[in-house]
Amino acid sequence: MSRFHRLSAAALLALCLFGAGSASARNEEYERLSDQFDRLASDPVLGQHATAQMDRARAALADLKDAKRRDREYRAYLAERRIGVARASAEAEQLEQQRDALQRENDRLQLAIARRDAAQARAELERQRLQAQIRTEEAERAQREADAARAEGEQASQAAESARAEVAQAKRMADAQAKAAALAKKEAALAAAISGGTPASADKPAPTAANRSMTLPESVFVSGKAALAAGSSKQIAKAVAFANADPARRVRVDVSAGGDRALAQQRAQALRDALVAAGADAKRVTAVGSAAKAKRVELVIQ
Repeated sequence: MSRFHRLSAAALLALCLFGAGSASARNEEYERLSDQFDRLASDPVLGQHATAQMDRARAALADLKDAKRRDREYRAYLAERRIGVARASAEAEQLEQQRDALQRENDRLQLAIARRDAAQARAELERQRLQAQIRTEEAERAQREADAARAEGEQASQAAESARAEVAQAKRMADAQAKAAALAKKEAALAAAISGGTPASADKPAPTAANRSMTLPESVFVSGKAALAAGSSKQIAKAVAFANADPARRVRVDVSAGGDRALAQQRAQALRDALVAAGADAKRVTAVGSAAKAKRVELVIQ
C-alpha cells in the first residue's frame, strides 16, 4: 500500500472517530437537558405552573434533538435557557399562589378579628346602656322619694301648725270662759251679800252640786280611732271651760266605745291630754275608759 493510501485510511478513521465522539457528546447534552426538564415537569408542585413556559422548553428540546451539527450548540443553549425560564416562572407562580393563599388567610383572620371586636363593642355598648338605664331609674326613684318626703314634711308641718293654732285658740277660749266664770261667781257672792245672806269670799268658789257632767259628741274623735278630729278645737275649748269652772274639784274624763275598752281608754287619755294642753290642770284631770256598750264621751266633775 502506498503512503497516500495509508494517510487516507488514517484520516478516514480519525474522521469516523470524531464523528462518533461528536454524536455521543450531542446525545449526552440532549439527555442532560431532557432529564432536567423531566424533573421539572414531574415536580408535584412546580409541574402544575408556567404551562406556556413549559411548552416552550419542550419545543426547544425537540429542536435540539433534531438540530444539525452547526446549529446544535445554539439549540442546546436555547433549550437550557427555556428550561431555566420555565423553572423560574413556575417558582414565581408558586410563590404568587402561596402569597395569595397567605393573603386570603390574613383577610380571613382580619375579618374574624373585626367581627370579634364588633361583638365586643356591641356588648360594651349594651352594658353601658343598661348601666345608664339603671342610673336613670335610680335617679327617678330618688327624686320620687325626695318629693314624697318633702310632701310628707309639708303635711306634717301644716298639721303641727294647725294643731298649735287649735291649742292656742282653745287656751284663749278656756281663759276667757274661766274669767267669765270667776266674774259670775264674784257677782253671785256680791248679790248674796247685798240680799243679806252669808257673804261669800271672792277667793272661794260658790257651792255646787255633788256631781256635774258635760257630754261631748263622738265626732270629737276620728271614726274608729283614738285621735282627735280636725274640727274638735271648739269642743275642747268648751270642755276646758267646764273643767276650770270649779277649780277645787277633780274632773274625770269618762269614755266608752261600744264595748271596746282598749279604744275607750285610748280616747279618754287622748282627750285628757288635749284638755291639759289647752289649759286644764293636769293634777285634777283623770282618764277612764269604759267597757260599756253605749258610746259616750263625758266630763264629770266629782
